[in-house]
Amino acid sequence: MNRIAIIGGGPAGYVAAITAAQQGKEVTLVVDGPLGGTCLNEGCMPTKSLLESADTYELVKNAGELGICLTSNSIEIDWEVVQKRKKAIVSTLVQGVHYLMKKNKIKVIQGRASLITNHQLRIENDNKYEEIEASKIIISTGSEPIPLPFAPFDGKWIIHSGQAMSLPSIPTSLLIIGGGVIGCEFASIYSRMGTKVTIVEMGEKLLPGEDEDISAVLHKELASQGVIIHASTSVKDMNTNNKKVFLDKGDGRIDEVHADYVLVSIGRKPRVNGMGLERNGIDFSKHGISVNNQMQTSNSSIYACGDVIGGIQLAHVAFHEGRVAALNACGHETKVNYRAIPRCIYTSPEIASVGLTESEARNKYGDIKVGEFPFSANGKAVISNKQIGKVKVVVDPQFNEILGFSIVGPHATEIIGQGTVMLHAEITTDIMEDLIAAHPTLSECIHEALLSVSGQAVHT
Repeated sequence: MNRIAIIGGGPAGYVAAITAAQQGKEVTLVVDGPLGGTCLNEGCMPTKSLLESADTYELVKNAGELGICLTSNSIEIDWEVVQKRKKAIVSTLVQGVHYLMKKNKIKVIQGRASLITNHQLRIENDNKYEEIEASKIIISTGSEPIPLPFAPFDGKWIIHSGQAMSLPSIPTSLLIIGGGVIGCEFASIYSRMGTKVTIVEMGEKLLPGEDEDISAVLHKELASQGVIIHASTSVKDMNTNNKKVFLDKGDGRIDEVHADYVLVSIGRKPRVNGMGLERNGIDFSKHGISVNNQMQTSNSSIYACGDVIGGIQLAHVAFHEGRVAALNACGHETKVNYRAIPRCIYTSPEIASVGLTESEARNKYGDIKVGEFPFSANGKAVISNKQIGKVKVVVDPQFNEILGFSIVGPHATEIIGQGTVMLHAEITTDIMEDLIAAHPTLSECIHEALLSVSGQAVHT
């Protein structure tokens, strides 16, 4: 038996399928929903389409600062066109995945799969059943939004991120519960389109996992865009009849906030139920399926990858895990490399980071070196009228090894690629001192931040 069966067609699943096919295996991909999973259909890609529309709207409104005078009396957003463009982008990309399946001779079956044995799947679709056999099985069923325990999603007032990007119109007001990546991105979309946005975050700051002064820049910019931010605040209760949310500020005071919609973005949970994991000796919990660094579960014939393992919930991590799972299922020996994973947040301004934040580095190494360079001192940023933000690098004081980059500013999600390569290759600052960076570019800030570690930055 030379077949690899894969459950789930998101970033981890379809990459695993292509990788296994490239190894000469017969591959069957079982998909309960559209190919591309959450990322492609109601996550990464459609969200970025909306952000592009918001960015363009903001650029046009401020075009006068660049000497571009608009003769129209008003600038308006055609929400219907914005939605049509988003759907067209998703459709194009989904068709691209279909093409890849066909090109690699991968059989795609629509339906919900469950494990009968470690070599046998049962697939249900419209009350019809079929069974297939495989030498190895890869589980990549992804994740789903976590609801509030006392207020489940109703799709009408209390919504999740997938529903938030397909609203019938731009809302007058939006309350976002959770100041993480998803919450901040939607705040950046709708606030710039004219929505009164409120963010409620239980932690002391937005983006709890990011560098403190980097997230502080975003906090300030969101506030300047009209976003009201309640940090160290929890939701005490919700009234669906009059669309009010009651906020506990922790000082005995309860605030009332009215909103057209409430977006709950407090995280995502792995889809682990209903697949027969228990009867096949697979260790798992509500936090995900347990795997080793080869993506192998406690059942040696079954692998798992992507969000379902409860690790780092990023599409590019899922791509990598899917490839590693497939290669090992095909008889190769390879491990997942989590050393240098970029984290990208597509707000305005963008935030991107890789490796350790300053506080994480201090906790691990003690007296570290830190270098910074502001975009306000970068020629390309000034030309683009996007001077807000900076690049920060943290360095090991003993060997001068680069431990992490954090960036807030224009095109941060593109620039972080340079930092990712440096961390992946374990490069030290002295190697980078003689780098010649193209001028004028935003990426010059990377080199200047590295030079500033030793006090040699030129342009600041």
